[in-house]
Amino acid sequence: MSDTVTVIGAGNGGMAISAYLASIGVDVNIFDLFPEYLAGFKDTKTIYLIKDGKKIKSVLHKVTENIEEALEGSRLIMVVAPAFAHKMIAEACAPYLQDGQIVICNPGRTGGAIEFLSTVRACGCSRKILVGESSTLVYSCRKQAPDTVEVFGTKEELLLGVLPSTKTKEVTAVLNKYYPQFKPVDSCLVTSLSNIGALFHPTPMLLNIGRVESDPKGYHWYTEGISPSVAKLVKAIDKERLAIADAFHLRILSAEEWLKDSYETHGDSLYELIQNNGAYKDIMAPKTIQARYVTEDVPMSLVPMSELGRAIGVPTPCMDAVIQLTSTIYGKDFRKEGRNLEKMGLAGMDVKAIEDVFTNGK
Repeated sequence: MSDTVTVIGAGNGGMAISAYLASIGVDVNIFDLFPEYLAGFKDTKTIYLIKDGKKIKSVLHKVTENIEEALEGSRLIMVVAPAFAHKMIAEACAPYLQDGQIVICNPGRTGGAIEFLSTVRACGCSRKILVGESSTLVYSCRKQAPDTVEVFGTKEELLLGVLPSTKTKEVTAVLNKYYPQFKPVDSCLVTSLSNIGALFHPTPMLLNIGRVESDPKGYHWYTEGISPSVAKLVKAIDKERLAIADAFHLRILSAEEWLKDSYETHGDSLYELIQNNGAYKDIMAPKTIQARYVTEDVPMSLVPMSELGRAIGVPTPCMDAVIQLTSTIYGKDFRKEGRNLEKMGLAGMDVKAIEDVFTNGK
């Protein structure tokens, strides 16, 4: 296979990754399940990347609505889409995947690699593929126009888990050609529980939901939306996340440690670290409550974390409160719709069995 990279997803992250890779000479194929996301650059095959004060013109190899065409010839497939689309993307890819291809969910949120691989196998695909997930997206970025994306910050480090874990270093070496930030970990449990979106998205949305609905001008998501009081609940949820990891005998970074490792920031508390993070200062809040900060990060982040806690006897009252309150407000049963134990194939399993699934994919 060639060094062509396929990017699935033409939202903020997909456009940023595509534009960056193309700018360093990689042949990039981009596909989206929803063609309207490609419309802004389909004819020109050009994405403009704003980064470090510079506007870079990046020309892609293929912009296509045909998944078979998008996957052809690529060793590396970067899935850069909300986690609620992972299953649909896996179903679309399954008939056309080839031996030796690597699929990375950027990020997997919680349980993304497991869901992708199990879906592909359920569709009858027996190809020898590797599926992995990152702990977070490499960029803090936003689309500024249909063909333009701006990167506000780049993570200095992000974790990579692969199924099976014996192939993690091999896959990391492939990714490091483009992104040296990827660091291998021993299990997708580490990446899944290192899901910072579960902390920084649902709770601030819930506690600022009146402002989102009533303020047409919007506000800065992090610097205004995560006040000292909001940060207290985020920190409480972080403690529950760390307790789940501890029950699996895993050492993962706290939210404060993650911010220090990922960005150039400083402070003595979670609130101060967020306020002093330059990569966060220009990121605006969603203009509608129908945003992935809840629709993705509750069912695909908080729910599976809470479910893992339930499976091994770790209480998660703050997570559960956010899940219940958002379910009520949004008129959905996020626990039923999301990655619960049954949907992840983990119902009735003990700690050892769950660890095996997140390490070997079966």
